Amino acid sequence: MRYALFADLHGRPKALERIMVAAERAGADELVCLGDYLEARVPRRLHDPGRDWSLPAVVDRDPPLWRLLATVRRIRGNQEERIRELLRPERTPPELAALLDAPAWARLHGLLALHGHQIRWDLVTGTPPARLSAEPRPPAAPSLTPRVDPTPEVDLLVPRAVDVPRWPVVVVGHTHQNAVFEIDWPVESARPAEPPVRMISVGPGEALRVPPAPVSPESVSSVGGSAVPVSPATGLPTGGLSGAGGRTLVVNVGPARGRTQNWLLYDTDRGEICFRTIARPRKESERARSE
Repeated sequence: MRYALFADLHGRPKALERIMVAAERAGADELVCLGDYLEARVPRRLHDPGRDWSLPAVVDRDPPLWRLLATVRRIRGNQEERIRELLRPERTPPELAALLDAPAWARLHGLLALHGHQIRWDLVTGTPPARLSAEPRPPAAPSLTPRVDPTPEVDLLVPRAVDVPRWPVVVVGHTHQNAVFEIDWPVESARPAEPPVRMISVGPGEALRVPPAPVSPESVSSVGGSAVPVSPATGLPTGGLSGAGGRTLVVNVGPARGRTQNWLLYDTDRGEICFRTIARPRKESERARSE
């Protein structure tokens, strides 16, 4: 089985069409969008679910895009959640309502796929690849803040380990960056500490090995509401790694819109993930806002 994984279209139909063509050429069996396939028009500062919003004020009416998205497996992101919160049912066309009714996460063989807005991300600066260590916060805030060494050069959004599901591979979008992070979970103790987060260097086309699935396919639902424990705070699975310790890879796919479009090819038979890109000419990318 081959999955084409992508995220953060933000309502760009041409970007989706290019991803679909590239995925077909790569022999993908199924396309999966990891959220933010639509774009909420209401700024966050004006987000008010108590107001009676019209459809055009909340999201572009784009039936051709909606029809394309209906052919793709979808995981909802924060944009879809905001649109769903703002639009009353009587103002939501049935075809749009179907797009908004997507799960928060999905299991794809050995992967746990989600948008990533359920995870808190810290902005750090450093030279990739680098080891990100953790620095304790005051007692009132027991979680840890990553920092990066050595010489600062680039900005990175780094996931807080405490928010990441304990699954061998977690694939996300949301941050609009290409990155792979590694978390080594400590053995449970009376006073558990948040583990450090390391960045792993993986280039375009380079294969990233995927560990075997932690549980049998029958023991966990592929669309949430599963046999594994679910966090009441995030709605995400809290387990998946057997026993104490273990390792999690957090794979950040990067945005599917823009001059360079990003997506992942996940080959379950080979147990590999490869980063893929679609580079467009500059003149074409300058017209992206009108797509």
